[in-house]
Amino acid sequence: MKRAAVVVLVGVAAAACASRGDVETMGDSLREEIAGLAEGQRRLAEAVQADLESIESSSQRRETTGRGELDRLIGRIEGLFEQIIEMSAQNNQLLNDIYENQSRLASPSPTSFPGPADAGPPTAESNPAAGSASGEASQFYALALDMYQRGNLETARDAFRNFLAVYPGHEFAPDAQYWVARTYEDEEDPGGALEEYRRLTELYPDSSRAPAALFRRAMIEAGRGNTAVARRLFVQIESGYPNSPEAPEARREREKLSG
Repeated sequence: MKRAAVVVLVGVAAAACASRGDVETMGDSLREEIAGLAEGQRRLAEAVQADLESIESSSQRRETTGRGELDRLIGRIEGLFEQIIEMSAQNNQLLNDIYENQSRLASPSPTSFPGPADAGPPTAESNPAAGSASGEASQFYALALDMYQRGNLETARDAFRNFLAVYPGHEFAPDAQYWVARTYEDEEDPGGALEEYRRLTELYPDSSRAPAALFRRAMIEAGRGNTAVARRLFVQIESGYPNSPEAPEARREREKLSG
C-alpha cells in the first residue's frame, strides 16, 4: 500500500474534526455524534498506518515471513478502508443535514427577499462549509480510485457508489460512475458494465466521460458480435462528440466493422 493512501485517510478524519466547529449551536447530541465519527476515523487511519508499517517491515524480512501473514494484513487493511468509507458517508450526511438546517434558520422571508434561485448556488467563499465538503469529496474520490488501481474491484466499486450517493453533483461524479462501470468490465461482466456505462451517458451527457462510456459500450457490443449496435454507438460518438479524443478512434473502429 502507498503511504499516500494513509495521508488521504487521515485527511478525511481531520476534515470531519474541522467541520465540527460549524455546528456548535446545533446541540450536544449532534456534536457528540460527529465527534464520535471523527474519532473513529482517526483510530481506523492509525490502524491502517500500523498495518502498512508492518507490511513494510515484513517485506524487509521476506525470507522469514510467510505469504499468509502478508495476505492477512492486506485483508485487514481492505476491511479498514471499507469502515472508513462508511463512516465518511455517515459524517457527510450529518453535516449536510446540519448545513441545510442552518440555511433554513438563517434565510430571510421569501416574501421580502430573493430566493435561492435568484441568489445563485453557494460558493466556498460565501459558505466555508462548501469548501470543506469539496475537499472531503476529493479525498473520498482519491481513496476509491486508489483501491481500484490496486485491483480491489469490489471495494472500489462500493466506494465509488458511496461517493455518488453523497456527492451526486460533484465534478468527479462522472468519473466515479465511469470507474463503477470499469470494475464490472474488469471482472468480465459485460452486462453490468453496459448498464453502468449507459447510466453515465444518461446522467452526465455533457461530461468528458460520456464519449468514453459510449466507446466502451461500443467495444463491448462489438466483442459480443452485435456489430449493428456497435456501429450505431460509434456514429453517436462521431456526431455527438466530434471534438472528443474518442471520435477519431470511433471512426476507425466503425470502418473496421463496415469493411
